[in-house]
Amino acid sequence: MAYLQPDRNRPRVHSTASATVTGKGAETQKRFMLGATIAALTVAAAAAPGAQAISGGELDGTRHPNVGLFAIEHDGIKEARCSGFYAGPHKTDPGTGVFVTAAHCLADVAALGFSGSDLTVTFDATVTIEWNTWATTATTWHPAFAYDTSAVEDYGVILLEDPVPGLSGVEFPAAGLLDDLAAGGALRPTTPFDNVGYGLIPHFKRGPARYELPAGRMLSSSKFLGLTKSYLKLLSNGDAGYGGACYGDSGGPVLRHNSNTAVAFHSGGDPLCRALDAPLRLDIPAARAFYGQYLGLP
Repeated sequence: MAYLQPDRNRPRVHSTASATVTGKGAETQKRFMLGATIAALTVAAAAAPGAQAISGGELDGTRHPNVGLFAIEHDGIKEARCSGFYAGPHKTDPGTGVFVTAAHCLADVAALGFSGSDLTVTFDATVTIEWNTWATTATTWHPAFAYDTSAVEDYGVILLEDPVPGLSGVEFPAAGLLDDLAAGGALRPTTPFDNVGYGLIPHFKRGPARYELPAGRMLSSSKFLGLTKSYLKLLSNGDAGYGGACYGDSGGPVLRHNSNTAVAFHSGGDPLCRALDAPLRLDIPAARAFYGQYLGLP
């Protein structure tokens, strides 16, 4: 799965760190192919502290059917890349569906020799070789996004060949929602946010960090830590009872607790997926200007 490996100020770039993939996920690995990051992870986890997937969570089941996973499909395999979410039909072309994900998951697809139509999206709660998929037609991302100079505009879109019938999209927040909540005293250290995605599950006990492949879509909750102009900062320390995100969760939504409103999506965090997440806000002007081209926003 593709992920940014951020420094303190920006989202992750592709990981060269390594880790051991073990547990029930080893069986899952037989069912579908993962991208180059997973291959890198299996080489050496102790070498570099870095990562981001759902940690400290549980299988989501049918609670968030509009959260999905996209893959590159080629040579009879599907290479899973990143998470994302269905946001509904295109506002000016209702025969096209809009899938939201992180730009860093898409920016190197052409360099790998593939096009937007070589991708496939699934919303299956469990991931197997027989997953149900939706065809794609194109990808695009915020024009200011660049790995090294402007990773903060990590906003991307995959256009689906058709809208997904019977599936309601994840809702976008109102402009400045998080600022309004903070001003009203509604963002406290105990305020939870929900993470949904298909990323790796980190383990830290008994030796070097290990990363387990998930059996499907996962759900966890994180506690509020802080807010910047671009990022929502969350605590994801499993030892303290918090959940979080990891490699493969990029693009997956961060929802207001027990709601269908995404206030941010996962873009980066601490390299080991152990303590901190820094989801990219969806209520700020840069996000609204980009996604407003495709969706009617509140």
